[in-house]
Amino acid sequence: MKFYKPTLRLRRFTEVTASLLHKMGVRGVITDLDDTLAARNCLEPDEEVKSWLKNLTAAGLRVCIVSNNNEKRVADFAKPLGIPFFHRAAKPSKKCIFKALDLLEIKREEAVLLGDQLFTDMATANRCKIKSILVDPVGTYGGWFVQFKRKMEIPLRKKIPYSAL
Repeated sequence: MKFYKPTLRLRRFTEVTASLLHKMGVRGVITDLDDTLAARNCLEPDEEVKSWLKNLTAAGLRVCIVSNNNEKRVADFAKPLGIPFFHRAAKPSKKCIFKALDLLEIKREEAVLLGDQLFTDMATANRCKIKSILVDPVGTYGGWFVQFKRKMEIPLRKKIPYSAL
């Protein structure tokens, strides 16, 4: 298996439903923040994110944000949602993923990592041996390094079909 290959590929985080996750045997979602749930310049969760999270938690799913961004950015987004988070995760490092698993009180096989990048999010999930869902980036803003990685991902993304729901 390629180090960046996701378990599923969907267009948006809103396609990740409680029903889908239960079918996958998932009890907890570890999600990226920037360009996965919201554009980098979106400072607080919108109604779409709140509704999505409410549906997941109502179905008994646990959710945690694991982001490479700084504490203020991640805290300002996660605290209004009332969900735990880890910042400066240094993905594809496994450290914060294992902390999130412990915090959510779930095993690897009960987790899924949701993200928008192959070389950080999907690589992290595969290194940790957990399921993954790749979504298209929500925003277009990103620093030079993110833009560089996105260009490198283009030919690889073309080889990953969208999953049928």
